[in-house]
Amino acid sequence: MFKFIKNFRIEKFLKIRYFRYLLYKRRLKSCGDRVIFASGIKLVEPKNISIGNNVRIGANSVLSGQGGISIGNNVSFGPEVLIWSANHNYFSPKTLPYDSRYIKKAVIIEDNVWLGARVSIVPGVTIGEGAVVALGAVVTKDVPKCAVVVGNPAKIVKYRNIDKYNELKSKNKYHLV
Repeated sequence: MFKFIKNFRIEKFLKIRYFRYLLYKRRLKSCGDRVIFASGIKLVEPKNISIGNNVRIGANSVLSGQGGISIGNNVSFGPEVLIWSANHNYFSPKTLPYDSRYIKKAVIIEDNVWLGARVSIVPGVTIGEGAVVALGAVVTKDVPKCAVVVGNPAKIVKYRNIDKYNELKSKNKYHLV
């Protein structure tokens, strides 16, 4: 009897996850295969957001697509990731503290990137292929290929082993989300 209940719960969970995928896929600019949208995700202007294959968007993440967001293949988000592609105009506002105009800049997340829990990314940033962004990092500048960044603001602390990275990539060894 317990086996039946367990399987029933898994089946229900997968149906909910698939329904969420279909719902978001219709709203996005583009959306690849094997994309998982965890619960509580908020998409702002989803028509400006593109997502590749084999991507997992963590629970309660916010993707603000006014300036455009492009997410590559094999990308994993922890929970509560914030990506902003627009900011208020406070440089030369007509009112204080800012005016009604937005400064829009695309955010690009390349292939094989891992974003830890509660990462924040500001407009205009590119996260390079194979990069790792640690828990709670605030990314205000571009992150190079295979860099590991931490902190506020995010700083490079090391690089992944590029030979091992290229070996795994050439053998198509990707963690399926």
